[in-house]
Amino acid sequence: MKKSNALLGLAITLVLISLAAWGYQMQNGLSVTNMRNSFSWGLYIATFAFFVGVAAGGLIVSSSVYLFNLEKLEPFTRIASLSAFASILGAGAMILPDMGRVERVWKIFIHPNFSSPLVWDVVVIAAYLVITFLSVYVQLLPDWRKEGRGFFNGWTKSLSQEEVEALSKKWSKGVALVGLPVAILIHTVTALIFATQSSRGWWNTAVLPPDFVSVAVASGTALVLVISLLAVGKEKFYQHEEAFQTMAHIIAGALIVHFFFVGIDLLVHGWSGNPEAREILSLVFGHYGLLYATEILLPAFTMIFFFTKRGKGSFRSLMIGSLLLFIGVFAHRMMLMFPAFNAIPLTLAIPGAGIESWAYPIALGQFQEGLPIFVSTWDYSPTLVEYAVALLPFGLVLFVVTGALRTYDFLPQKSVLGHHYVSKTEQAQATSGLAPSEIV
Repeated sequence: MKKSNALLGLAITLVLISLAAWGYQMQNGLSVTNMRNSFSWGLYIATFAFFVGVAAGGLIVSSSVYLFNLEKLEPFTRIASLSAFASILGAGAMILPDMGRVERVWKIFIHPNFSSPLVWDVVVIAAYLVITFLSVYVQLLPDWRKEGRGFFNGWTKSLSQEEVEALSKKWSKGVALVGLPVAILIHTVTALIFATQSSRGWWNTAVLPPDFVSVAVASGTALVLVISLLAVGKEKFYQHEEAFQTMAHIIAGALIVHFFFVGIDLLVHGWSGNPEAREILSLVFGHYGLLYATEILLPAFTMIFFFTKRGKGSFRSLMIGSLLLFIGVFAHRMMLMFPAFNAIPLTLAIPGAGIESWAYPIALGQFQEGLPIFVSTWDYSPTLVEYAVALLPFGLVLFVVTGALRTYDFLPQKSVLGHHYVSKTEQAQATSGLAPSEIV
């Protein structure tokens, strides 16, 4: 109880800090950030893309249990749906500060431009928010009926407990049937916002959407794993050991797919050998080499570590591997921005002067003494205001997950797929006659 109170206090603190910083930004404009005309997307969009991926991965895990009968993961379907709902709530909240004039957001619903991928992103995010809420709602209905509490469950009083459980099972499968393709679609549409920008060579590739999905599966499953580990605790880790190992294998397998796409993308850029590709690669491996190494090495470590017996065999190792993955994936989201915005797409060849590619300078959008008016690169780093505002989704996710876990039981004791929860430790106990502590 004390731990949950501390986490709720931390969540509220993060939200209040971010709202105060956001209020300051709205009062003074986006100029308080370090984004400019030459670098129009930064920490806010990177954080948005991170949480969209985590949300997609969470519902993919939950839906796959019902659609593919993944018995080992069944105890954590509620947690997977909860993590997806909380994450998409955080992602939706994060996109608002990036808009600057957030009071005009209603116009996108009144006058949508369906040729813009941004409109479709709004559509799928709204749909995803509804689907993830329904996924949590229908799974908790039997417990709410039994306990006589919960949201929007008054209509269940006219039904027996068995009827509510049957409805919950039926509707959970129905939501999963819709939720799985929507979970893939939400991250595909987010990736297409980048990939359809033909002037940005770092984004303009067909590899980006499937790579986004593979990263989403890895990071989303990792969040489900972390929340599940915290919900179960070290004491009961071995009761669900096989489920945790399965999630570790899913994470590692998704990362294999991710690195395959990374290798293909780098090979295509390097093979072309044109000036634009050389400029991008020089930025990736040169100026931003340390951040790119973080993006590559940390997930690669997690991938290899989770395939080892030690890496997937303890509470601590699974937590460490997941946290390193989160850092690497967040670096991956940031690295979407830097090479793209600092490889200026507007170039001019001057044959007589021996210039193959001269980058047109871009208006900075700000006139201030000591600063240039036009620039060909922009050394972006988030300001303190940006860091503070970007705490918003982290606080929201922590608040929703912690509040839900302390209010309702997200670790059901009864299987809805007709199986019994028997851990490997309990199997060994049954055959050997030893107590769990003696087996462990």
